[in-house]
Amino acid sequence: MIDQTLLRAKIKEVTRYPLVKHFLSNPRYERLFNHVLEHPDSEEAECLDREFKRFYKNIRMIKYINSMIRIFSVDFDKRVRKNRERFPLMIDDSPNLPEPPRGDLLDDVLEQEEDLSEHLQDPMLYEAFLQLTDKQKKVLAQIYIHGVSMQEIADSLGESRQNISRIHKRALEKIRELLNSKAEGNDNSESAR
Repeated sequence: MIDQTLLRAKIKEVTRYPLVKHFLSNPRYERLFNHVLEHPDSEEAECLDREFKRFYKNIRMIKYINSMIRIFSVDFDKRVRKNRERFPLMIDDSPNLPEPPRGDLLDDVLEQEEDLSEHLQDPMLYEAFLQLTDKQKKVLAQIYIHGVSMQEIADSLGESRQNISRIHKRALEKIRELLNSKAEGNDNSESAR
């Protein structure tokens, strides 16, 4: 039989290894290990051995997958960097390149147009727009053509944001009133016929 003191010293040395510590951190395996130490039975020792082999196999698989992920990510990064070096974007090289055409020439022309009335295609809406004040027309053009915020418009015109908001609201209300009155006028003329 094996000397118990030698066995206990060897067990203390083995249980210091991180892998064995991790295995024994599971209470089930720790109980089985202690039971095998106290009652060395071949069946329970084989069960402990099988459990440790399964545990070790899982750890090895996790380590393999972890290293594959790390290697793949490094390789992917190298390929991306190499591709960027081979095919740099033209924008990166020259900041003075003109903007490429975006497709519809009419949209490009309209974007460059400062007057919002040039964008309106409905005759009734066009007529209503012409009834607005110059400041209302300017505010609507800044908002709907250039996408400028009300705060930016206020800064450029030297007014408060609230005043610009009020001008915008009044312009839309005036257009709505003019369109409604023209629509009612058309309904009345059609019903008179």
